[in-house]
Amino acid sequence: MYPEFEVLFSVADHRDPACALVESLIKKYPNVDARLMVGAVDIGPNPKVNNMMNSYNVAKYDHILISDSNIRVNSDYLVNLVPDLDEDTGIVSGVVVGESPAGFGGRMEQVFLNTFIARWMILGSWAGFPTVIGKSMFFRREVAQRFGGIQNLARFLAEDYMAGQAMLMLGLKVKHMTQPIPQIIGKHTFNDFWQRHVRWGRIRKVSTLLPFLGEPLNGPIASGLLGAYACHALFGVAPLQFIGLHIAGWFMCDLVTMLAMKAEISYATPLFWALRELSQIPQWAHILSGDTVNWRGRQLKLEAGGVLVEPDAQRMA
Repeated sequence: MYPEFEVLFSVADHRDPACALVESLIKKYPNVDARLMVGAVDIGPNPKVNNMMNSYNVAKYDHILISDSNIRVNSDYLVNLVPDLDEDTGIVSGVVVGESPAGFGGRMEQVFLNTFIARWMILGSWAGFPTVIGKSMFFRREVAQRFGGIQNLARFLAEDYMAGQAMLMLGLKVKHMTQPIPQIIGKHTFNDFWQRHVRWGRIRKVSTLLPFLGEPLNGPIASGLLGAYACHALFGVAPLQFIGLHIAGWFMCDLVTMLAMKAEISYATPLFWALRELSQIPQWAHILSGDTVNWRGRQLKLEAGGVLVEPDAQRMA
């Protein structure tokens, strides 16, 4: 266990059932320096940043770790994490591995996280374009203040991505942990899954347009069709034979990725993998068709660079 730390639980509303759970945990472990911080500070349209501000402002230490409530880590989490934040590093994040899904949408979410998102983050890091994911962000407050602190991220939907970009602009590195971060998925409907990744996709569209436009090729369907056409035209290879081998090879590569991350794999994994891949291009087209997102019951518009704009009527309500 790390020798000295404090835990600040950030909850936006006292009616949240998490409050009672946190209070019971604080009583159960009185020797742990922990506090419950209730209430959000309205500094922008991003509710997550608003929720974190009270805790951020009163935190005792310069080293700040922001962890979402649906991740599960081992007791050596801090011991392994702290050495990664050296003087040349601005922020440490990591690749998420989805666990414990329930419902159709939960299974789709798990496959999406453990294949497409993991692949995108790993390849981006190898190519020199590392991405921060907000499930776990570790940084120094003194360094964050150089770009105005996390309060300066409240105008963006993707505060995690923008935190990473801000660190890179300061000439500092963005690192990934060597171990993936387990995220408990829970129960989701197909619509939950769809809307969540429309939101994520529109973040990618306004933040990194060219890579987003190439996303259909980061999957076996579009790349398989193009490859089948080219191989048939150049070498006379039967299109169906090529597509079958291509999809099987792609699945095997994704399976290796899941095994490397120690992801949960079941007999249903190939089925949900296939359904997720078949949904990729329709979902990509849906993402491309608009610039608004639904987030926690609010309709928000995304502008260039990922800036959030809240409708005037909604802001005044």
